[in-house]
Amino acid sequence: MFVISGVTGNTGSVVAQTLLDQGQPVRVIVRSAEKGAAWTAKGAEVAVADLLDTAALTQALEGASGAYFLLPPDLASADFLGDSRKRAESIVAAAKAARLPHAVILSSVGAQHADRVGPISTVAHLEKLFIASSIPLSAVRPGYFLENIQDVMPAVQHENVFPSMILPLDFKIDMVATRDIGLTIAEALMTPPSVAHRVIELKGAAQYSAEDVAAALSKSLNRTITAVPVPQEAWIGTLTQNGLSPQSADAIAEMHENINNGRIVFTDQNARKGSIDLETFVDRLVA
Repeated sequence: MFVISGVTGNTGSVVAQTLLDQGQPVRVIVRSAEKGAAWTAKGAEVAVADLLDTAALTQALEGASGAYFLLPPDLASADFLGDSRKRAESIVAAAKAARLPHAVILSSVGAQHADRVGPISTVAHLEKLFIASSIPLSAVRPGYFLENIQDVMPAVQHENVFPSMILPLDFKIDMVATRDIGLTIAEALMTPPSVAHRVIELKGAAQYSAEDVAAALSKSLNRTITAVPVPQEAWIGTLTQNGLSPQSADAIAEMHENINNGRIVFTDQNARKGSIDLETFVDRLVA
């Protein structure tokens, strides 16, 4: 039995569906019975639990051969970082109580660092808690999500610009689709590690810059989309205007600063690569 959290989001839904398609027994964790109804129809068991409810989470993990966890970001929270760490602590406490034999977590490129990486520090904390618990861990560390393009689509659609905090505009980084991440996580669940802490780094199909994204959008929309820089001094104000709490905005700004300066990088030059390229992703997004 594989237990999957985050099934109402991008990666968890792919993980659960992939395992069900392979005939594997799946139990999904949702916060309400209503959110689990679609998964019941697909043949999954449903456990209702909040990640902060350690007792309910422990019960949801009973009998599992492996489980997938992520830290859902609440970027509107005044204490985004603290809330994420509390969820991490609850997850690991429940996994220990349930004697979970294998955990797979959504981590991130750059999680080898504990500081100056913004929200990545929370998944780095989750990794460390699992290591200290002695529960065998597979930490999947993907690159920058292609899905982040969705956040600025209103500007693309209405102003014909692609605003970017990845600077300079020709700076290329790995961008990976969450479908590729979900497939990698499902594979990791099916192949428990031979070591206590397995790190699986996942790059994109290729590296892309803001200019590359604008070009792909231009081709797909059949009109000119121009990449424009968001100056670093405007990051915090822009993020808070879009609904992020001050702490979340600080964290996201810190992450982008350290992507741009090269601190947040992969440690394995032979890391696996996703299969969904930028053009394919953008065409699906626009459609």
